[in-house]
Amino acid sequence: MKAYYSTRYGGPEYAFYGELPDITAKKGELLIEVKAVSINPVDYKIMQGATRLISSSKFPRVFGTDFAGIVKKITEDAGGFIPGDIIYGSESIIFGKPGALAEFLTVKPEKIRKIPDGMSFEEAASLPVASLTALNGLRRCNVREGSRVLINGGTGGVGHFAIQIAKAMGAHVTSTSGNSNFELAKRLGADAVSGYTKDDFRKIVEKFDTILDASGLMDYSDVLKLLKKGGTHASTLFFPPVSLYAPVLGIIYGRKLTSANMRARPEDYEEIERLWKEKKLVPLIDSTFPLSKCGDAFYHTEHGKPRGKVIVTV
Repeated sequence: MKAYYSTRYGGPEYAFYGELPDITAKKGELLIEVKAVSINPVDYKIMQGATRLISSSKFPRVFGTDFAGIVKKITEDAGGFIPGDIIYGSESIIFGKPGALAEFLTVKPEKIRKIPDGMSFEEAASLPVASLTALNGLRRCNVREGSRVLINGGTGGVGHFAIQIAKAMGAHVTSTSGNSNFELAKRLGADAVSGYTKDDFRKIVEKFDTILDASGLMDYSDVLKLLKKGGTHASTLFFPPVSLYAPVLGIIYGRKLTSANMRARPEDYEEIERLWKEKKLVPLIDSTFPLSKCGDAFYHTEHGKPRGKVIVTV
C-alpha cells in the first residue's frame, strides 16, 4: 500500500512517500480505505518525538490521527458496520499504533462513526481532535448562556471550532488572531476581535468568565489580568501538568486552571454532529494536499499559520 512513513523521529526530512506492506485487520478490527486525513499539532509533535519515552521506537512508522474513509473489510466483531459504510474517526498513535497517512488503516469499531449525510470526507476528517478538544475545553469551563469568553487563537484548527461552539452555547465571544484574520473571526461568529501580542492584551479592558487558549501560548500574567476571579482558563497545552499547580494558583489568585483536551465519547460526537446539521458548526478547510505531498502539509501546519484545518487526501 502507498503510505507516508517516517524512518526515525524528526521532521519531514525523515519521512517518505512510498510502498509499505499491506495490512490485515485482526479479530475485532475493521479495514478502512482511507480517503482523507487531518493534520493536527499533536501529529507533528509525536512525529518529532515528543512522546518517544512512552511511544514506539519501531520504524518505519505511519503517523496521522484523524481520518475519514470507507469500510473495506470486517471481522467477526464489526460493531454493526458493513463493507461500504462511509465513516470517520480518530486513532491514538502515541503508543505505536499505525496511523492514518496510508491507503489503508485498521481500527476497532468503537473508534469510528458513520459520516452524516452531506458531509464530505475532508470535513469529517477535520472534526475529531480539534472540534472535540474545543467542545471539552468549553464544557470544562462551564460556558453557558451569557458567558463572556476569550478564545486565544480563534482562527486556527481548535480555535475556529471553539468560536462556533461557544456561540452555540450562547456566549459572548472575543477572539484573538493576527490582524489579517479579524474579518474571518467575525464571520465565524466572534462578537469582538483583538490581536494576540502583549501590547494587544494590555488594550483589552474587559474581564472574562472563560479564557480558552487554543494556541497554548498565553502568558499567565495575561491570563491573570483578563480572567475574572472565579473564572476558568483552559489551555490546549499545559506543561507541567496543570494538576500539579492549579490548586495553589486557585488559592492564591482565585482563578481556576484546567486542560482543554480531546474527549471522544459517543455523546460528544453526537453534539458535534448536531451542531453541524444545524449549520452552527462549519469546518474551515485551509488547504488540502495529496498523500504524496504530505511533507508539505506537515510543514504548513507547523509553520504556515493555517486558517482552520489542513487536510491530506488519499
